[in-house]
Amino acid sequence: MDKAGVVFALLTVFTVMLGSWFFAGVHVSMTTEEVEYRVMYELEEDVEVRKYDELTVISTSANNQNDAFSVLASYIFGNNAGKKKIDMTSPVITSESDNVVNMSFVLPAEYNIDNAPDTENPEISIQAIPARKVAVIRFSGYAKDEIIEKKRSVLSSQLADNGIVTTGDFFLMQYNPPWVPPTLMRNEVAIEVE
Repeated sequence: MDKAGVVFALLTVFTVMLGSWFFAGVHVSMTTEEVEYRVMYELEEDVEVRKYDELTVISTSANNQNDAFSVLASYIFGNNAGKKKIDMTSPVITSESDNVVNMSFVLPAEYNIDNAPDTENPEISIQAIPARKVAVIRFSGYAKDEIIEKKRSVLSSQLADNGIVTTGDFFLMQYNPPWVPPTLMRNEVAIEVE
């Protein structure tokens, strides 16, 4: 095979791999249960204020996102008192304080605090988050610290300009696994509001 043939073959393989990555990301994004909410109203800069019903979550704290994710993933993969596999939902909710990552997985809608399988890992807690109003600003791509900080600043400004009172701290909601192409990734910086 000549040099042009090798280059063509490599480009073909690359294109097939890129296309597979893209379509796998689309498939995962479209088949994962997403937490339902109702948009109450919109502000400038693509800020939404939403109403969420009560959610049941499993939560943990760790030194980094990978460790926190692994602990929670073990629960939904069947490392729970019922040995029950549970579907992944989106978003994954994270916040950081004092260099500790706090992460929560929202359990599918059929679960609540009473019927969720008990955890066998003391690092995991099962909690109900009461119905609440949440202000969010969306962005795509990887959730890098500088982007999160920029979006947090815009969200804060919009809420202050509109006289909206916040409750608690900012948190990040991530809707896609890391292998989804960045242009398809959906992330939101959020904070509870009154």
